[in-house]
Amino acid sequence: MAQTEQTTSDADERDALIAQRCPYSDLVTTGGSREPLAGFAELDSLRDAGPAHTLGTGQIIYTTYDLVQEIGQRADVFHSKAVDPATGKEAPFVLKPQTLDGPIHVKWRRLLASSFSPAAVARLEGSLRARANELIDGFIDRGHCDFAKEFALRFPTTIFLEHIIGLPVEELDKFIAWETDIMHPESTDPAEAFRIPIQAQTEVTEYLSQILDERRKTPAGERGSDLISRAMDWQIDGEPIPHEDLLSFYLLLFQAGLDTVAASLGYGFHHLASHPADRERIAADPSVIPSAIEEILRVYSVVNISRTAMTDTEVDGCPVKKGQHFILSLPAGNRDEQHFPDATTVDFDRTEISHLAFGVGPHRCLGSHLARQELAIAYEEWHKRIPVYEIDPDIPFDESRSLVMGLRSLPLQWDPAAVRR
Repeated sequence: MAQTEQTTSDADERDALIAQRCPYSDLVTTGGSREPLAGFAELDSLRDAGPAHTLGTGQIIYTTYDLVQEIGQRADVFHSKAVDPATGKEAPFVLKPQTLDGPIHVKWRRLLASSFSPAAVARLEGSLRARANELIDGFIDRGHCDFAKEFALRFPTTIFLEHIIGLPVEELDKFIAWETDIMHPESTDPAEAFRIPIQAQTEVTEYLSQILDERRKTPAGERGSDLISRAMDWQIDGEPIPHEDLLSFYLLLFQAGLDTVAASLGYGFHHLASHPADRERIAADPSVIPSAIEEILRVYSVVNISRTAMTDTEVDGCPVKKGQHFILSLPAGNRDEQHFPDATTVDFDRTEISHLAFGVGPHRCLGSHLARQELAIAYEEWHKRIPVYEIDPDIPFDESRSLVMGLRSLPLQWDPAAVRR
């Protein structure tokens, strides 16, 4: 009896400490907003109220730069299991190698490294510039566009499909619809916000399985150099990668390659359209674009990442039980005033930009070189031709809230007489 009472007392003490150090928050991680940048404002308020909070899903969200970095680097304790933000439960689809840790994760990254090296990315420059201008040609005379839908989604996506993953660009609209359902489901109902992505992931996996079966019929030397074709012949520890693991890998490529750069472009152009001095500086002096990209990536980071405790441990003085799910908010951490002075201000001349936009620790984004080049070319080619533009105030703004934030729409307008054709 005494031992039971002691155990109960210890549990009560732990629960009280958790309630104190990780207070409840009603932050919504699904749905969207008609208010510009509302998602960032909510995360800022959450971080300013305290470094850690418990959500209605049971997940603990960490919002400071130091804690996000600490947990992200402790891959031996905090596993990268995928967790659904709508429910706080483990996601039914495993995304390899993102959800792997330890030596097997390292082996996957070594296989992938050459495809995303600076040299490999540099070879795409001509295709990227041509695609950017092709898209701009489609709406420049009109004097307006939905930037999110007509440029941001289509520019990096077509290059990724054609040159990286090896899927038909002709089916772009279908891929975008799937990607939107997976990454930015519109429902605010948790059950629907869980069902919609799962349905889309199921359809994508079935599609990819058919592609894989078709490629297997082609002799290895005739398949091409895209990742779907090359990965079929990869081996880990002398063994071919199983069919299901290949599908998991292809699904990860599909999700990552078709969304995050598009989301970053949306927020970047929203900022430039609403901050004329920054826009004018980029248009007048393209040499500032690399530093502008880093600062925009910091202030408008789009990814919140999941982690799961693999053992009982402690974070920032708060006890954590094995199996506890977390959200590490890269957007909140990158806007932390304790690390970046005047953190929510975009300053192209900032000298300390050790941001977390591409993640932290062993799972840091392997495609960061590609993302930076895509962003740089988009900024360069757009501002060569449309240097002056603004947000159309008469069309509603639409922002998505999920583990990956993004703009579903961004209406821009300009004077057709002031552009370069």
